[in-house]
Amino acid sequence: MTGNAADLYGGQPPADPAAAAAQLAALDADQTALAERIVQPWWYDVALGLLLFGFFSSYSSHSIGVIAGALVLFLAGTAGLVAAYRRITGVWWDARTVGPVQERVRRAISQWTAGYFVLFALGGAAEFLLDLRGAMVVVGAVLGASAGLLSRWVTRIYVAGLRAGR
Repeated sequence: MTGNAADLYGGQPPADPAAAAAQLAALDADQTALAERIVQPWWYDVALGLLLFGFFSSYSSHSIGVIAGALVLFLAGTAGLVAAYRRITGVWWDARTVGPVQERVRRAISQWTAGYFVLFALGGAAEFLLDLRGAMVVVGAVLGASAGLLSRWVTRIYVAGLRAGR
């Protein structure tokens, strides 16, 4: 060892503190820009909620043809939302698997999914077993509104996590 500072850093001279600070500031700015970029427009959450509302409400028709048509519209609408989001933001992300808030998002989505199945079962029982016409319209409204709100909430906590650098 020659005692040269470059030898201590694998043959590279030590980083200039000002340059390192500038690089960290650039990374921070990129992270903030990404956080702003991934926020979907307000209508995305509304459209998602309306698509779910329409699909679940179709069960009140008691017609396989109407339900199948609503399923096709739901799937096409969801594919359209994904395509629009990718076109607008240039990215697609899944907060359940990537990012700073994975556990919070997984927990919230698993709780929503459990609530979804319970509400769907109760609505289906009311609609088809108790013959309470329109019960699935109420279920559709509740699940559609909650899906839209959950979508917005996930985006907000994800963006907050990116901004905080977690």
